[in-house]
Amino acid sequence: MCLLLGVVWQETVRSVVSSQEAAIPRALSDAGAALHTECDSGAAALLDHDTCGAPASSGRVVTLPSGSEVGGYVVQESIAHGSFGVVYRAVHAGSGRSAAVKVLHPELAFTREAVVRFEREIQAIRRIDHPNVIRILDCGEFDGGRPFFAMELLSGADLQSYILSHGRLSAEEALEILEPVCEALSAVHKSSIVHRDLKASNVFIAEEGASRRVVLLDFGVAKVLDDVGPGITAPTHLLGTPACMAPEQIRGQQADARTDVYALGALAYYMLTGKLPFFDSMLATLLHMHLWVLPPSPSREAPVSPELDEVVLRAMAKDPAARYQTAAEFIEGFRAAVTAERRSVLPQSGRPEERRMAAIHVEVYADRGAMDDPDDTLLADMDEVLPLASRLMAAKGFGVALQTGNTLLLVKELAGPERSDGAARREVVSAALALDSALVERRGRDVRVHVSLCTHVGRGLLRSSEVVGGELMDVEAWVPEAKRPGVAATAAMLDGLDHEADPLELARVARCGAEASR
Repeated sequence: MCLLLGVVWQETVRSVVSSQEAAIPRALSDAGAALHTECDSGAAALLDHDTCGAPASSGRVVTLPSGSEVGGYVVQESIAHGSFGVVYRAVHAGSGRSAAVKVLHPELAFTREAVVRFEREIQAIRRIDHPNVIRILDCGEFDGGRPFFAMELLSGADLQSYILSHGRLSAEEALEILEPVCEALSAVHKSSIVHRDLKASNVFIAEEGASRRVVLLDFGVAKVLDDVGPGITAPTHLLGTPACMAPEQIRGQQADARTDVYALGALAYYMLTGKLPFFDSMLATLLHMHLWVLPPSPSREAPVSPELDEVVLRAMAKDPAARYQTAAEFIEGFRAAVTAERRSVLPQSGRPEERRMAAIHVEVYADRGAMDDPDDTLLADMDEVLPLASRLMAAKGFGVALQTGNTLLLVKELAGPERSDGAARREVVSAALALDSALVERRGRDVRVHVSLCTHVGRGLLRSSEVVGGELMDVEAWVPEAKRPGVAATAAMLDGLDHEADPLELARVARCGAEASR
């Protein structure tokens, strides 16, 4: 599948984050309210979510029809779109060369901030001539001043999709990908540029015949350090992806190469464990973790050596001076840790096996505004929900595949043929309803605290009884964005149950999501 990478998908969200330490609690509260709905879907959503200081289109996306010409490129089809532009698969009319062409939304074409940021993305990429950085082929204007630029069209998958499909990576596999990423970053930094948005979805594994090329993408929020042009980002804007954001970014302080090193640590953590170092559906809590909470050791989540723990945690130090100072230093430390791990006694994990599994996603949340100034009763009740859910479902054969500050993913392998699993899926739905009832009736329940459950059936990747990836772990794809108390179920989970299950029981289940692959 051909995908364009090198494009920032930005949602403009204004967050009041002062560089003054005393203002941070208020800033985080404002940021959390602004992004409350965008961050409800799970880790994948947070990993994809960007914030940017330029204005974004808020209207309906208008795409160019097939056959339209953009600066000598003939549009074939739209392949992606974001708040700032649309990306098209196109062919150059003269050479016949395929390209991915990004075009700024027409309503933003005369907005200074949007145009300047668009131009600076082009400037940043064109400064860097490196095989592991996305290449710009052409740029210009059309249709009376509307800017565009054309990039190479890549075939393959981004790293986030790869991990979801294959599970977490071994140290050797991670090194193989991180080496070219660090080479790309070194070239970026030598060009006086800070990427500021390094994450798995911005690393692309391009298939080029029998070989593959790792490509660094998306310079939409990159900082050109020696740029003397006018500033386009107010101090009250967050730039980057909250799940991978260094403390100095959150505070609005000057970013440098060490800012990208922090993101390298978060990326390595994700590659080795399949999980983010920090995750919470409330943005304010997530940013607080990046500012103040020490990241957990990767070895707590996966069989990772102490040497790799040390490398990842050093890269994610809160103080930039305590981190590796360059990408080259980071990869040197990572390579040495992998070499040491080869001599260790850690068992080889083996290849993951695909299994069909049922899942129940549990999310606890409070009334809007209740967390602005929470009292002890509220916090104590919220802290009780997930451990209680885990204990109750363990008795029914469910294990914990993923846990965050306020969510829990419970999974159970489904035995027997897929075509005759109606009874097994019906048991899962019944178990979710029973869990919901038990949580509603829990002792000491605070009426401001609510629990949302969603059930799904899909493919999971198992390695040594641990769920390490697969479609089931991509909770963004099947958990509803809008939270509501009670139980919801996907079409895949409810398929055919209308004729088998108790109609009164099914009446208590909200239907959500599209049909998933089973």
